[in-house]
Amino acid sequence: MKTILSILVIFCFTKWSNAQTIEKFSIDSGGASVTAGGIEILYTIGEVNVQELSSGNIQVSEGFINPITLMIKLDPKIFLEGPYATSLMNDDLRIAGIIPTSSPYIDNVTCNASVFNTTGTNAVIDWVWIEIRDSADGITVITEKSALLLANGSVVATDGVSTVPIDVPIGNYYVMVSHRNHLGILTANTVNLSGGTTVLDLTSNSNLIMGGSNGIANMGDGKFALYAGDFNGDGNIQNTDRNAVEPLRGLTGYNNADMNLDGEVQNVDINNFLNPNLGKGEQFTSNRLYAKRKTN
Repeated sequence: MKTILSILVIFCFTKWSNAQTIEKFSIDSGGASVTAGGIEILYTIGEVNVQELSSGNIQVSEGFINPITLMIKLDPKIFLEGPYATSLMNDDLRIAGIIPTSSPYIDNVTCNASVFNTTGTNAVIDWVWIEIRDSADGITVITEKSALLLANGSVVATDGVSTVPIDVPIGNYYVMVSHRNHLGILTANTVNLSGGTTVLDLTSNSNLIMGGSNGIANMGDGKFALYAGDFNGDGNIQNTDRNAVEPLRGLTGYNNADMNLDGEVQNVDINNFLNPNLGKGEQFTSNRLYAKRKTN
């Protein structure tokens, strides 16, 4: 009887021990990023959720991944009077190979020279300057940056393709766009910059611009463009601009005196743009004296 009981106890202990056996294994961390509707989330698998934060422009922190700021995307469209010709702008500077890979504006942003290989309506024609301004006064600059302008009027990031990322919280802002020898324009009203892509076409209606028809050139085909002729970048087209350009006639290259962006400074720059636009000026207050460019 004792023998039978001992065998039974041993059998039960063995079964109980096997039931509690744990095999060692681990779930290694991995992860990926997901983008949809302008929102990008970076995540890990196999980590404890340590912290998750959100603010106006959405920050996400999960596992051991550092917080990331999700950029607002801006998709502006503008035309420049100088190179404009029926819904497109010439890309003569690109064809001549004289658009610099370093921005002519003060942020010194650079791009890869390969972005200038694209031809046609998506060809890069030059650099432009963007400012995101406070909704309270339209003067205070929240953030600013260089971008590239395409022949079809699209303003894109320095890769020549993507929409322009803007590092600000979601909200309402004034948007200013300017060029090194054209008068800048400011939106007449604030623009809502949300978590997605904000399309901003400033070519089809002068009422979208501060100052209306005084602030932007009517091209006569239903399109509007920034006024050409601001050689010194002070926000006005005056005799000082014309007088400075006249002795530069005959020069070639990337020059602020070249109003139509064909790579040459000629009488056409003075007669077609500077003279007709004398007396015109930007229709908004700026906290600068000269355009935020590096040189003339």
